[in-house]
Amino acid sequence: MSSSLKYNYRVQLLLELAKDFIPPLLIASLLLSFLPSLLSDGFFLQSLWRLLICIVYWTVNVKYTDWKNGNEAKKMGGVYLPRLKGKWPGNLDIALSLAKLSEEGYVLESFERLFASPGGGDDVTTFNLGTLWRDTYVTRDHRVMQAVLATEFDNFWKGPEFRMRTRRSFGDGIGGADGAEAKAHRAMTRPFLARERVQDFTIFERYTDKLQAIDIQDIFSRFTMDAAGEFFFGSTTFNTLDLPLPPPNKLSKLGPKGSEAGGSYGSFVHAFDKLLEIMLIRSLRGSLKLWGLMEFWKDETKPYGLVVDEFFYPLIEEALKKKGKREMKNCDPDEGNLVDHLVDMTDDPQLIRDESFTMLAAARDTTTTLLTYAIYLLCLHPDVTATLRKEVLTYVPNGSPTFDDIRKMKYLRAVLNETLRLFPSVPLNVRTSKSSTLFPPDRTTKGTPIYAPRNTVILYAPLLMQRRKDLWGPDADEFDPRRWIDKERVKKITDDPFMFLPFNAGPRICLGQVGTVASTTLPCSG
Repeated sequence: MSSSLKYNYRVQLLLELAKDFIPPLLIASLLLSFLPSLLSDGFFLQSLWRLLICIVYWTVNVKYTDWKNGNEAKKMGGVYLPRLKGKWPGNLDIALSLAKLSEEGYVLESFERLFASPGGGDDVTTFNLGTLWRDTYVTRDHRVMQAVLATEFDNFWKGPEFRMRTRRSFGDGIGGADGAEAKAHRAMTRPFLARERVQDFTIFERYTDKLQAIDIQDIFSRFTMDAAGEFFFGSTTFNTLDLPLPPPNKLSKLGPKGSEAGGSYGSFVHAFDKLLEIMLIRSLRGSLKLWGLMEFWKDETKPYGLVVDEFFYPLIEEALKKKGKREMKNCDPDEGNLVDHLVDMTDDPQLIRDESFTMLAAARDTTTTLLTYAIYLLCLHPDVTATLRKEVLTYVPNGSPTFDDIRKMKYLRAVLNETLRLFPSVPLNVRTSKSSTLFPPDRTTKGTPIYAPRNTVILYAPLLMQRRKDLWGPDADEFDPRRWIDKERVKKITDDPFMFLPFNAGPRICLGQVGTVASTTLPCSG
């Protein structure tokens, strides 16, 4: 099957619905042929029989699957987690409320409440959400994250459903790829993130000079977009920091052309943000049968994907022309932008576009989050701000910092690490199991490993894990950079590094982390 059909959510949704409906409807047709006419004549009676047989078929199928998984769990020496019990069938009420909260509030607050709902409170570190009767494990257990990201890495992948959700955004790029394909993509992009490039702070200085006293999240969103646009694409066309800023206490109007923030910021950035938002909502709705049905007649990502393509494809065409002019020779390592280097690896414009989108998303949103929360926490803790200011002025009394200056600022690194602990740039991530496996137990399973069937969705939440009091102490919710300087506490983190996952981990650790010691400048989504 071609890639366009394999990852077309409408095609795959119809195939899944066919698996659900064709067998029971065939059984119903066979049964109706044997029933007396008194019980089967008329459209209403026949429809009622078909509906009844479908419900019985689905119920038996779910019960059989649960029985089979329970038996396999016993054979493997594990315990099969029961699904949460929502008010609606298939926990539709929970799935829809999670998606709604992503637009109106903080979705991980709902997850935190759900951890208490099975009755275990702090003892529960993994539960089964079970949207539409599909096993979906939500975890704040760092040992489970270690298994998914490292020790059992080969048994977990992003999977085809992830690629369907993110098709218009990440496409066939590194963001959705698995296995050998993912390794090839990492090989394509890693050379561009060489340490020499990341040590160049002149781009950040150029856009730092434009910062003003205003809505800090809006400012940092613009700052990181401008800086990432130039760093990755050599493009200074965004100029979002030169556009009118919103008045105090007013939100920035990010919208299509003609809005308050017009031009590139109003079109590309708005479309870029909407694609990422839709990806999140699809993930929280869970099953393809839910979000796919809700978007069957209208793909919510299509108009925004077209706007994003209008930005990327001219850059790609220009890079391909430059490649032809240098007679197909590779771009010098210290010259050119990301697209110039990608065209040395492939002539496929779609793949270059997908890789470029992924790299921009990884650099821009995560860095915006880190800077925003760092300023927020420094405002709440003036004592930390004073200590940090003293350190900065010690190493950089005037001018801009160098790469070596940043490395020497231990307290600055502690502040950034503590910010990433409380507010990780990627607070929630997802993988899917390829085969049945066992996870470490939590206190509710009394030492018995947790069994996860094949094709289980694993939602892991670093934000909730990095605030666990049993891991980080009674002050886990407090902002205290000293925990990254205190030798005893640092040793605990060093001995159990999966307590802290700001850059993902394992073979898919953030490329920005691999490329530089000062890795806090380039968080990513993994």
